[in-house]
Amino acid sequence: MEEVDLDSYQTALEEVLTWLLSAEDSLQAQGDISNDVEEVKEQFHTHEGFMMELTAHQGRVGNVLQVGGQLITAGKLSEDEENEIQEQMNLLNSRWENLRVASMEKQSNLHKILMDLQNQQLTQLTEWLAKTEERTKKVESEPLGPDLEDLKRQIEEHKALQEDLEQEQVKVNCLTHMVVVVDESSGDKATAALEEQLQHLGDRWAAICRWTEDRWVLLQDILRKWQLFAEEQCLFDAWLTEKEDAVNSVHTTGFKDQNEMLTNLRTLAILKGDLEMKRQTLNKLNSLSQELLAAIKNKTVAQKLEGWLENFAQRWDNLVQKMESSSKQISQAVTTTQTSLTQTTVMETVTMVTTREQILVKHAKEELPPPPPHKKRQLVVDSESRKRFDADTTELHSWMTRSEVVLQSPEFAIYRKEGNLSELQEKVNAIDREKPEKYRKLQDASRSAEALVEQMVNEGLNADNIKQASEQLKSRWMEFCQLLSERLAWLEYQNNIIAFYSKLQQLEQTAITAENWLKAQPTPAADPATVKTQLEKCKDQVIHLSILQPQIDQLKVQSKALKEKEQGPMFLDADLVAFTNHFQQVFTDIKAREKQLQTVFDSMPPAQYKETLSTILLWIQQSEAKLSIPQVTVTEYEIMEQRLRELKALQSSLQEQQKGLNYLSTTVEEMSKKAPAEVSQKYRSEIEGILGRWKKLSAQLVENCQKLEEMMTKLQQFQNDTKTLKKWMAEVDVFLKEEWPALGDSEALEKQLEQCTALVNDIQTIQPSLNGVNEVGKKMRNEAEPEFASRIQTELKELNAQWEHICQQAFAKKAALKGGLDKTVSLRKDLSEMHEWITQAEEEYLERDFEYKTPDELQKAVEELKRAKEEAAQKEVKVKLLTDSVNNFIARAPPAAHEALKKELDVLITNYQRLCSRLNGKCKTLEEVWACWQELLSYLDAENKWLNQMESKLRATENVQGGAEEISEALDSLENLMQHPEDNRNQIRELAQTLTDGGVLDELINEKLEKFNTRWEELQQEAVRRQKALEQSIQSAQEIDKTLRLIQESLSFVDRQLTAYIADRVDAAQVPQEAQKIQSDLASHEMSLEEMKKRNRGKDAAKRVLSQIDVAQKKLQDVSVKFRLFQKPANFEQRLQECKRILDEVKLQVPKLEMRSVEQEVVQSQLDHCMKLYKSLSEVKSEVETVIKTGRQIVQKQQTENPKELDERLTALKLQYNELGARVTEKKQELEKCLKLSRKLRKEMNALTEWLAVTDAELTKRSSVEGMPSDLDAEVAWGKATQKEIEKRQLHLKSITDLGEGLRTVLKGKESLVDDKLSLLNSNWIAVTSRAEEWFNLLLEYQKHMETFDQNVANITPWMYRAEILLDESEKQKPQQKEEVLKVFIPLKELEQFNFDIQKLLEPLEAEIQQGVNLKEEDFHKDMTEDNETTVKELLERGDTLQQRITDERKREEIKIKQQLLQTKHNALKDLRSQRRKKALEISPHWYQYKRQADDLMKCLDDIEKKLASLPEPKDEQKLKEIDGELEKKKEELNAVHRQAERLSKDGAAKAVEPTLIQLSKRWRDIESKFAQFRRLNYAQIQTVYEETTVVMTEGMTMETTYMPSAYLAEILRLLKALSEVEDHLNSPALQVKNYEDLYKQEECLKNVKDSLGRFSGQIEVIRSKKTSALQSATPGEAGKIQEKLSQLNFQWEKVNKMYRDRQARFDRSVEKWRLFHHDMKSFSQWLTETEQNLARTQIHPGDLASAETKQYLKL
Repeated sequence: MEEVDLDSYQTALEEVLTWLLSAEDSLQAQGDISNDVEEVKEQFHTHEGFMMELTAHQGRVGNVLQVGGQLITAGKLSEDEENEIQEQMNLLNSRWENLRVASMEKQSNLHKILMDLQNQQLTQLTEWLAKTEERTKKVESEPLGPDLEDLKRQIEEHKALQEDLEQEQVKVNCLTHMVVVVDESSGDKATAALEEQLQHLGDRWAAICRWTEDRWVLLQDILRKWQLFAEEQCLFDAWLTEKEDAVNSVHTTGFKDQNEMLTNLRTLAILKGDLEMKRQTLNKLNSLSQELLAAIKNKTVAQKLEGWLENFAQRWDNLVQKMESSSKQISQAVTTTQTSLTQTTVMETVTMVTTREQILVKHAKEELPPPPPHKKRQLVVDSESRKRFDADTTELHSWMTRSEVVLQSPEFAIYRKEGNLSELQEKVNAIDREKPEKYRKLQDASRSAEALVEQMVNEGLNADNIKQASEQLKSRWMEFCQLLSERLAWLEYQNNIIAFYSKLQQLEQTAITAENWLKAQPTPAADPATVKTQLEKCKDQVIHLSILQPQIDQLKVQSKALKEKEQGPMFLDADLVAFTNHFQQVFTDIKAREKQLQTVFDSMPPAQYKETLSTILLWIQQSEAKLSIPQVTVTEYEIMEQRLRELKALQSSLQEQQKGLNYLSTTVEEMSKKAPAEVSQKYRSEIEGILGRWKKLSAQLVENCQKLEEMMTKLQQFQNDTKTLKKWMAEVDVFLKEEWPALGDSEALEKQLEQCTALVNDIQTIQPSLNGVNEVGKKMRNEAEPEFASRIQTELKELNAQWEHICQQAFAKKAALKGGLDKTVSLRKDLSEMHEWITQAEEEYLERDFEYKTPDELQKAVEELKRAKEEAAQKEVKVKLLTDSVNNFIARAPPAAHEALKKELDVLITNYQRLCSRLNGKCKTLEEVWACWQELLSYLDAENKWLNQMESKLRATENVQGGAEEISEALDSLENLMQHPEDNRNQIRELAQTLTDGGVLDELINEKLEKFNTRWEELQQEAVRRQKALEQSIQSAQEIDKTLRLIQESLSFVDRQLTAYIADRVDAAQVPQEAQKIQSDLASHEMSLEEMKKRNRGKDAAKRVLSQIDVAQKKLQDVSVKFRLFQKPANFEQRLQECKRILDEVKLQVPKLEMRSVEQEVVQSQLDHCMKLYKSLSEVKSEVETVIKTGRQIVQKQQTENPKELDERLTALKLQYNELGARVTEKKQELEKCLKLSRKLRKEMNALTEWLAVTDAELTKRSSVEGMPSDLDAEVAWGKATQKEIEKRQLHLKSITDLGEGLRTVLKGKESLVDDKLSLLNSNWIAVTSRAEEWFNLLLEYQKHMETFDQNVANITPWMYRAEILLDESEKQKPQQKEEVLKVFIPLKELEQFNFDIQKLLEPLEAEIQQGVNLKEEDFHKDMTEDNETTVKELLERGDTLQQRITDERKREEIKIKQQLLQTKHNALKDLRSQRRKKALEISPHWYQYKRQADDLMKCLDDIEKKLASLPEPKDEQKLKEIDGELEKKKEELNAVHRQAERLSKDGAAKAVEPTLIQLSKRWRDIESKFAQFRRLNYAQIQTVYEETTVVMTEGMTMETTYMPSAYLAEILRLLKALSEVEDHLNSPALQVKNYEDLYKQEECLKNVKDSLGRFSGQIEVIRSKKTSALQSATPGEAGKIQEKLSQLNFQWEKVNKMYRDRQARFDRSVEKWRLFHHDMKSFSQWLTETEQNLARTQIHPGDLASAETKQYLKL
């Protein structure tokens, strides 16, 4: 265990040291700390991982140190091992500490540098943020602009700021990953401060980023607006310049002819029109400038823009004035010689200038007529009147245009809540003030126009233009006046709004002030005075707000008056309502506050409570103040006694105040029962606080008294102990001051030493008492007052100093006395010990004789003398020390002791020197002898090495492997080794003789020498013998090589010969003599090789010879294998492969024998094919057996290269034959059995099917007759017979089912082949039997109806007889009596008609009630009014009339019941309609959204289909992909429509969404099917599985059809399940009722089934269209399943359709019969009506011919 523990320690130590080395290298490899913060972070994280590694390995280092300590502690190691382990542990510990300290320093440095760098980054960021904030403030202070270039410059500057921000973002990102190391020295405050600093910097950074982004958006917006304004400005300036040039180019005088004048006039007219049309551009410039100014907010820019706009306006006015001046000049240039038409044209043109925009444009575009002929006389109009008219007209139009610019300002477009309209008001008032003056000008212009018109009429000129201009001026004046009045009214209304909002804002501000006052109110105070003050203030607020109520009412009246104006602002109501709500809320809250304060005030305590509370609180505060003064402290004893008396007095006072405290507690308990919970809780908290302070004060008083008493006791004890110690130390001090005895006086020293020892013992005894005094003193000092504590401290310090002084003196005196005594005793002892050592050394090393028989003894003697010599040398120091000590002691000792000590010292020195001399001489002699022995051993070792080489060479050449060359080389090396010189041997003899002559190791030397000589002789003789043997072996090896070479050549020849035979397909049977020769040669070679191998193995032949023999034997084996192949028949492989081929063909044909049908012809063909395979196996059986037998012989004789493979092939051939035989035989039996069963099943099924067909045809024939059969009894009898036959055939069906089960057992996995037939038969059975049963039930129902009809006829016939008798009798009665008789018959007819009508109305009512609250599509479109309200009322009124007219009480009760039923149904229907109307209104937004989405999607699908149809052939693949991608994008919209439909269905609108959803899904499916071919093409190109999905929504079922076989099969199964559900609907109770029962429900159910079948029809077609693609990609197993399920699907589809047709036909027959029944009833009712009318006529004319005819009619 010791070695294992030590080894484990060494292993662990090596591992730890290895890790330490790698860790030191890692630490060294970290390099210097970088100056880059990111690199320092990386270094910090790396070093952090290194520190984690150190922590992880710290345990390993500790374990090694612990194991080392345990090994040393165990004491099982040697001293050297312990020392070594100790050194290793010290080394490990020091290296670990160095590594740990270096790592900690590195971590500390990294942390410091990292924090410095990060703080530097923070500082830089702070500075950058400060600079940037200053920069942003400076930018914000600078106005934008004032030019576009300045704005662009500002944008560039902002871009520079953004770039700086992006560059700084890198540093900010770095700071987001800031590394902070939290240690004990930093604390949480530093971390919190750093986090706060980072948060602050982050907020500042975010603020700058937000400002930059907002500023950028603002600058971009302003730049866009400014650029737009600049573009419009440039265009308008260019246009205005162009028009100014055009006006300047117009000539006003000096016309060459009339055409030039007309051209100039036309130009002016066109310019006027352009000017009016361009006015919008000027308005646009104004609006753009307003937008720009609103965004830029710069006075300089505003002034500049206003200057530009004023310039444009000035130029515009100048242009207008210049055009007017030009027009006037042209009109003045007209001479009297001009024609009247020309004058008229001029007047028209000038008048056109003053018209409004539409007239201008119109006339500007018209062409002027050509001048009239000059033959007519032209008159001259008064030029002054015309000029005055033109001037007034132009001035008025210009003034109205300028005024309209003001009156049509955009400011009139919207109403404002606030603002200053004084400027706009002033402008409008100025226009209003100018209006009278302008009106006078209008009157002047009108008078001028009238005068001109009158003059022109008198002169025969056309004055229409003057009239038109005058009328247009008046019309425009009226419009202008109306506009002005509207604007004045608008301004008045706007001022009223502003005044209204001014009052509203004042009231709102009052409410806000009250609300803020309420929010600022504190919680109700505990002081009654404070609460009372708060309550009074709150009441003042309530009164103040109540006073405002009339103002609010006035405001409401004002708002109502403002709202009476048409097109008033919409915000009046909202703002007023918001204010009133806010005001009422604030008023309510203040009232609640008043109530709360009143409640609190009422629950305030009495005055005595306050006084008592104040008294107790005052006393508690005073007591706490007294106790807060440090009284429980150590001080003068008298003072402490005085304080104790005061505390006792305070305790007495505490008892006196207890009564008041009890009163407070009782009062609070009583108040808690009355006051609110919050107030009571407050007082409870207050009294609990007082009680807490009371208890604390009481406990503190008791505690202080106890502590003060304890301190007084301790102080008294401390003072007593101090006095006692000081007295004892004074007595000890006297003893210590006595004189010490001289050195050398042993008796005095011993006596004084005893006294000093006793003193020391006393000191140790008293030390605990001193410690106790110090401990008590320290405690008292901590609890004492500062002054008294310093006194205790001083007293303790003096006491301890005195004690230390005495202790030091006592210990010093004792040590001195003991030192002197010990020195004397020690000196004597050292001299004695030195004498003894010298004597012992002489006896041990010099005086005894030694004999050295072994080298160890000789070596040990040499080492002992060396150690003795070293020890003597070491004793020299001790001798010197003794000499010095004796001399020093002699100097201090009495003179009498000098001689003895001196003599003793001289003897010691002489003996020591003699001993050293003798030891040196003897040690030298033994060292020379030891050297001679070592030389002898070296020579012996050298010779023995040569002898060892000789011996190993002899062993090596004992069995030399190889040929003659190897043996020759071994012989040469042996001869070289034998030539060895004998010099060393002679030297050995001389050294041995020398040592033996000295008697040193003589026996050992003689023994070694004899052994050496003997071995020498033996090896020399063995070498000579081995030399001869090797020479003989060389000759034998040469002979063996020759023989082996001949055998190799022979085998090579035979190998070539056999290879040629095998290649030519020649076997041994074809060349028997050659085969015999080859076989004999191979046998001879084999024997020779075996003999050579045995001979050489027995002679220990070389490996080379044996390897050559092995090679020859291997060659012989290869040739033997070829010889066996040569012996194998040549056609064996061909026969084997032929058998294998035949069996493989049979195996390929076996799967065709699997049952794929139960049809007799198919099974027979499979059986025939099976018999062919059976015959093939029988024919090939003998050949297979022969091949297997021959193959087994070949394998047994090893006549093939791979016998194992051939054996496996034969076994496989045999197994394959046996397996195929068994399978074919089994299939033969199965097919025979299947054929037998299928024949029988086919026969039975044909018989039953034929009966079913006959029965079905008969049923069809019998049921095809319309109405009730003529021979009902015969039909009923046939139905009963058919039912009996069905019961008999039921056993036949069971036997067929049993046959099917037997056939299913034979099929084993193909049961569906039988199941399809049986299922079809069962379906036909069910269909025919159900039809027969339905027909039989219908016949029974007919029979029942006929019985009822006969009974009714039997009942009515007597009535008719009675009626006829009564009518006959009425002929003889009076008219009144006759009328009474008729009254009895007429109500009965009306009752029947009433019953019919009410039943006819109840059916639709019941149907609509059955609908419930489920909505249909028409519920969202039609107005669900009470469309049958009138009919119901009429029927109810008819019922009331019949009740009055009918005397039969039972019939009246029936009418009443039916009226109640109708009324109940009608009321229920009204409720349902109301609920549906409400629900429709609730979900109408979702419904219209659903319809809009569906319609949009249908339009998109139409567009996609049009795009697809418009593509030329061949289709462009890229466009197809685009269309397909567009269709894929629309899939999400389809899903959204489906989700919307699902939501509406959940809300009760399932029937409403279903038609649209079905249409949309079908449309989607159709379009997706058109993409099927394209997607299949993609599938083939990319060779990946691609699913084409068609989504069809069918009553919540999502169906997908895919090309994947598994998915395709799953879709077939889903469709089968859906068809089963449809079948269940067809078999539901709603369709299994009697023929004429619930026809409405039957119709609805059949309609749903028809819709489902219509939807499934498309899916069936899709499934069938995908059949080929799915089968092509399916495995055989999957293909079989798909075929099976498709057959089942087709059968189920046909079955469901047949069932639906049958049910529909039955329903149609029932409806038709019901219709005929109603027709008959109607005819009968009509007949009764006619009869009643005839009876009425006979009453009026009883004796005429008509009466006789009526009687005859009734008899018929």
